[in-house]
Amino acid sequence: MAENERPEEERQGTEGSPGGQDTQASPEAEAEGVLEPSPEAASPEPSAADADAPPETPGPAGDDAPAQALTAALEEAAEEVPASDAGPGEGLAPQPSAEPRAPEPPAPPEAPTAAGAGSEDVVPGAHLEPDLVLEERRDESPPAAYADPEGGVAAQPVEDPGPPTDQPAPIASTPMDLAADARYRATGKRKSSVARVILRPGSGAYTINGRPLEMFFPRPTLQKRVQQPLETAGYESRMDVVARIHGGGVSSQAGALRHGVARALVVADPNLRQELKRRGFLTRDARVKERKKAGLKKARKRPQFSKR
Repeated sequence: MAENERPEEERQGTEGSPGGQDTQASPEAEAEGVLEPSPEAASPEPSAADADAPPETPGPAGDDAPAQALTAALEEAAEEVPASDAGPGEGLAPQPSAEPRAPEPPAPPEAPTAAGAGSEDVVPGAHLEPDLVLEERRDESPPAAYADPEGGVAAQPVEDPGPPTDQPAPIASTPMDLAADARYRATGKRKSSVARVILRPGSGAYTINGRPLEMFFPRPTLQKRVQQPLETAGYESRMDVVARIHGGGVSSQAGALRHGVARALVVADPNLRQELKRRGFLTRDARVKERKKAGLKKARKRPQFSKR
């Protein structure tokens, strides 16, 4: 009877609760003003918009309410702003990248540059090049004695060129005293010419086969060649030359006469040998004409070849 006397509302609430349990709050909960909703009341039916949305991952127990409020506020702001007015990235929450960025490798250290190279490229192997020590340049400025006081360079004195190069310079030696009846004999050769020479004190005259030098050797070059030994020794005006020559031509005869005069000078003064030898006056020139060979027209010349 007492159960039937309860109000209908209380009975409906008791019947609707799962397991027939009473959903009334405890006196302590009523005092605090907090009611525990039932599972059916806490989970409303999902709408069409919520069905399309991706399922949310469950977060920590204390962060669900702020996250849901923030998501709802962003959705409302996106609906209010037109799609054409919204710029790229406006109204969208920043999404963290799925993959973490790999740390950038450290920059390689710069290669040390050579001293003074600056920004230029370093040539490999440049340090292996030898250090050349250049000779110091000589001061080519004229000496103070020739300097012009006005600032220019005064004309320098012209040096004497000396005797011509084709004539040998005389030997710096004291000529010996020649006896009046002294005779110095020698023989000179060149190719097939033979010259028998006699030196005697005199004034420098040449007698060759009974004729003077200018008539026997009309060429000036041959005359200078014959006079070279006496001019080198310094006896060109103190000795006469008497010679007899046979064989060969005029050029070989002049060479044979020079060879004979040089040898006779060594007989007269042995101290002249070193200088005459250095200048080549005592050397017998062994160049001669090569003999003819059998089957050839001359020593090397061959007859014309005929195939048939």
